[in-house]
Amino acid sequence: MNEQTKPEARSYFGWQVERVAFMFGMSGPRVLMLGAASLLAVWPFTVADLLFGVIVWPIAAITVGLVFFRVRGRTADEWITGWVSYHLGKRRDLHKFASGALAPDASPVIDTADLEAEATEEAEQDMAPVSAQHGHGIGRGRKRKRADLPGVLAPIEILEDEFPDGTPIAIVHHRIDKSFTAVARITYPGLGLVDTDRREQRVAGWGGLLAGLCTEGNPIIRVQAFQRLLPESGAALRRWHLDHADPQAPEVTQAITEGLLSTATLATSSRESFLAFTMDARRAASAIRSAGGGSRAASAVLARHVIALTASIGGADLAVQSWLQPRELAEVVRSAFTPNMARSLAERREAADRGGLPAGIDPVLARPASAEARPGYYLHDGSASITYWVYDWPRSRTYSTVLAPLLGEGQHRRTFSMHHEPLGPRKAEKEVMKERTARSVAVRMRQRTGQIVPEHEQAALDRAAQQDVERANGHGLVRFTGLITVTVSDFDDSSDGSHRELEDAAAALEADAAAARIEVDRMWNTQDIGFAMSALPLGFGLPKARWSQ
Repeated sequence: MNEQTKPEARSYFGWQVERVAFMFGMSGPRVLMLGAASLLAVWPFTVADLLFGVIVWPIAAITVGLVFFRVRGRTADEWITGWVSYHLGKRRDLHKFASGALAPDASPVIDTADLEAEATEEAEQDMAPVSAQHGHGIGRGRKRKRADLPGVLAPIEILEDEFPDGTPIAIVHHRIDKSFTAVARITYPGLGLVDTDRREQRVAGWGGLLAGLCTEGNPIIRVQAFQRLLPESGAALRRWHLDHADPQAPEVTQAITEGLLSTATLATSSRESFLAFTMDARRAASAIRSAGGGSRAASAVLARHVIALTASIGGADLAVQSWLQPRELAEVVRSAFTPNMARSLAERREAADRGGLPAGIDPVLARPASAEARPGYYLHDGSASITYWVYDWPRSRTYSTVLAPLLGEGQHRRTFSMHHEPLGPRKAEKEVMKERTARSVAVRMRQRTGQIVPEHEQAALDRAAQQDVERANGHGLVRFTGLITVTVSDFDDSSDGSHRELEDAAAALEADAAAARIEVDRMWNTQDIGFAMSALPLGFGLPKARWSQ
């Protein structure tokens, strides 16, 4: 194939931001603030007291300034909302967490005798597999262990179910959202070094996977694509050395090898990739009742759905290495909270097949010993993390490898999560029409008041119209967002050097994001929530779409 016949790499564009201007390019809260400033400005004239204006006019001027000026990309109402929410929680010490070891009153154990009468039967059904595993029956008042997780993760528990062939699978149950999540460890060949045709085939396969979920009433409501880059523990390399080392080797050779192995952690890094599929129990209510009801039946229904998705996952050249079992998922969660445990957990996993302790950890221990949310970063078990939200994707055409700078090698642990929410045909139609109406009203409002319509608003209206055409032609619509977390281990909150290292890691991430042509926003005052969504493959999804943001 010569240069003239070689196909060009396909480019992608057209993602639409949900943030719709309410009026004159402003959100609803900003319009209210501007209205309040206008009332303050005319108040002294209505009461014929200009001296009163000396008091209220400066307030009106400050309010107008808060409406139009931004700080770090955020408007005043966004800063005020986040600041008030954080400090209200801080007054009640909700920004701090201590596990059962440090807080004896916080026990990860529940008693079915404390449950309401109508919930006791379901709780007993849920505990049946646990009781069978330990060889005892279930009686009223029997206790069951639960994970002790901080903040928004508190309603989560890790259940265990089985595939038809008897293979265990971990099911993440969110008791408030009534959702169930299964997590797959995946491998993939990558995109950067493959030919154009193969690359486009893989991207099309991923699109086909998401399009297959855009059906009416599909119980799978979210898909999280999760990848983290972490320093290599060196456990596998050391294990291989022990298996193949010759005891008769010269002492100099052994000393050199030991020296190289001791620095292997600094010279190597590894990647872990996961896909998390979340099922809404309310959408699958009929199937769950048919399976017997309760969490056990919901887990079985989810297991059937993820088995059916295996072929679609393979179509995107994603190989499912395994569906995580409870101890494996607990290890993934704990190693995110406690990065310094990664090496010991890896060595334990390598030694498991030699008669050592079982790999992974008990799901009850899938939590930090302590954690604290600060306005700009999140402290957890001697480490600190900063989470960013991708609030603007490339507006021009880009290639499928656009995110390579973010996913490349780095000095510090970094995680990247993409959350996808497939929409059914009816909801997609409703969302697209609402989008077109909002964009059209914003454009017409400017035209009627004699203002120039910015090109980005006109382009957004054109994209919404194009989405409507594509939807009418049978394409699916997916809501999505991205979050990125960078973690610095061995962090000392009282050390200026540690804080400089953390900010340097954040600056490096921001530079890589700029190279990837995306804009990121540091999640001030919500770092604990950002960490839960970004650094953990637990299926935490997008917030509900609001009519005005």
